[in-house]
Amino acid sequence: MSLNVIITLLMFVVILVLLLKNVSKPGVIFTGVPIIAALLMGFSLKDINGFIGKGLQSISGTTFLMVFAVMFFGMLHDAGVFKALIKFLTRFLKNSVPSTIFIAQLISMLTQLDSSGATTALLTIPSMKPLFERQHIRMEALLLVESIGSGVLLLLPYMPGFVENTAYVNLDVYEAYQYMIPVLIFCVIAFLLLNIPLSMVEIRHGAGMTDEEFQKVKAEMDEPIDFKFGKGIAIFDGVFTLLMVALILAGKLPTNLGFGLGFVILLFVNYPKVNDQKEYIKRNAPTAFEMAFTMLGVGVLVGINGQTGAMNELADTIVANLPTGSITWILLVFCIFSLPLSMVFGNAKGAVLVPALVSVLAGSGLTPVQIMPPTWAAGMVAANLSLFNASPYLALGLAGVEMKDHLKYSFLPCWGFSIMTTVFMLLIGKLPL
Repeated sequence: MSLNVIITLLMFVVILVLLLKNVSKPGVIFTGVPIIAALLMGFSLKDINGFIGKGLQSISGTTFLMVFAVMFFGMLHDAGVFKALIKFLTRFLKNSVPSTIFIAQLISMLTQLDSSGATTALLTIPSMKPLFERQHIRMEALLLVESIGSGVLLLLPYMPGFVENTAYVNLDVYEAYQYMIPVLIFCVIAFLLLNIPLSMVEIRHGAGMTDEEFQKVKAEMDEPIDFKFGKGIAIFDGVFTLLMVALILAGKLPTNLGFGLGFVILLFVNYPKVNDQKEYIKRNAPTAFEMAFTMLGVGVLVGINGQTGAMNELADTIVANLPTGSITWILLVFCIFSLPLSMVFGNAKGAVLVPALVSVLAGSGLTPVQIMPPTWAAGMVAANLSLFNASPYLALGLAGVEMKDHLKYSFLPCWGFSIMTTVFMLLIGKLPL
């Protein structure tokens, strides 16, 4: 194991410890620690500057989306659109925590059908956050639902990550999809059944309302909504948003373009006066800036991780030292630890670890379709848990939750879901012994 690999491992440990101890903001940690690590590896300042540039390019789209999404949904909130949506949804709710969580589960899966985790976060969290708050359900529970809900559909044959990872091992994506159809069905059912233990946990933590509180909410819902800009503007905002979302989900409108253009249109509709526009932007700037600052730090981390070569070297080192005497436990253990491997290695898991594993196991008669799809399925709910990817921070920003709190709440349930998926694959023969 080279010095660069050791430094990379220490970097991960230091970042994790600093985040969990809340020493500073994530953006500060993600910027400072990787730069120091790269200097210790012997890279020049010019090299590191180039690494950072590459990383910032990779997260520019997500940063753009985060900033404009915050501004966009803020206007919907001001206009009373969410109040109207809550009033509508509450009519179908009983005094029940499970029913609220169930609605969030359905929304998280439906919005993932466009293959964008960003869309899932943008449509699930802002729409369900007010209902969760009324039911006293923690925002971490909403993030858990959004994380697993978006993850379970990543076995569909048009999901970018699935397509990309099949290409790494020269496997036809539809062959991989057909092989995993029973697993996809199982994961969807298991996710919906997760409602039961999750509701029990939240109820024990104080979620729910008394009958008096519920009747009060019902009474509030019967009261006329005070639309800040008038009912006509709220209707326009709502219809415009529905049309925009429909176009995004149908693949007719790129997400970044949709929210950027949508923000501009709603800004002029809701705040036609220049001074009011300036005041609105100024009021929301702190939240947008904090999210953007975190994303810039993620860009630094992603760039240095990707350009130093230490991540690929670490993956190669792990695979090279795998014993080849027992196919059973190598593939099984890899699947059991697929979720934490996905969190740490990110794309390097599919690009380096899995292809190397396919090569190691080829001599034992296993084909790529028996190796790659199970390893993907076992780790597919990890996307919103990774410290080193851009997408989780969009969801965290919308929910108003720190990464450390999200990990404390969601890591074990997500890993448990991953292990349960692995056991199911083992039982039905999709994970060969």
